[in-house]
Amino acid sequence: TGLKNKVHPCRLFGKSDHFTVDGQEAFVKTKFFHVGYMPCAPEESYLYLKDGTVIQLPEIAGASVLWAWLRYIATLLVAIPLVGCILTFVMLTTRDVWPWLCLGFTIVFFFIMIASYVYKPKASEENRQKYLEMLGIVHHTNIQASEADPLLSPKV
Repeated sequence: TGLKNKVHPCRLFGKSDHFTVDGQEAFVKTKFFHVGYMPCAPEESYLYLKDGTVIQLPEIAGASVLWAWLRYIATLLVAIPLVGCILTFVMLTTRDVWPWLCLGFTIVFFFIMIASYVYKPKASEENRQKYLEMLGIVHHTNIQASEADPLLSPKV
């Protein structure tokens, strides 16, 4: 099965745009063409609800694509200093600064990577409204008429 995941051309990445619908969590993921777990080209985005409902979005969600690539880069930023750390500890003595510098970078980037996976990026109000409309839920905001359209503001 390990080879199958590396050869299979599509996978979901970029969980983002979190919001709640009637107390249920909802979020967006994007299907990417990938090579070895590296998201390469986004194909389509989906809206997921906690009850198992999945809705294909009419366009690719930019926030989902951004988070997929940021998380992949964060993973690389852990792997590269880790390899450097191992190599410098093997090739140099512990009295040199390079092994400790690589170890420091590895630890910092490790926490950044973990934070990128744990953090749940919220949907913007515009995206949230778009997703609610797709679900058939109309959400009214408390915007005054004068704020919504300057032409409707009372003349003073």
